[in-house]
Amino acid sequence: MSRFNPILAFLSKLAIICNGCFVFSLMVMFVPKINYPVPVSNFAAVLGLEMAPVVSVLFGVALLFMWGRKQVIELPNWQTITNLLMLLFQLVFIIV
Repeated sequence: MSRFNPILAFLSKLAIICNGCFVFSLMVMFVPKINYPVPVSNFAAVLGLEMAPVVSVLFGVALLFMWGRKQVIELPNWQTITNLLMLLFQLVFIIV
């Protein structure tokens, strides 16, 4: 077991939470009928729009680091795939 596996597991879980807030923030921004209280929308916006890309990039870099060192990655496949797909979606959203 690598000493980076707990860090990667934490980043993966944090990225899942932030990515959920990212999707929620996009829904609030682009669907006009959704009205949530301002504190809930502000919290989701900060966690989703500001923190999610940073955490996703950190997760991607940590994952590449682990793959580069050929260490065993002890994460469920669905977490890795979901985080990488959301990173791709966030990069497309930021660029376009």
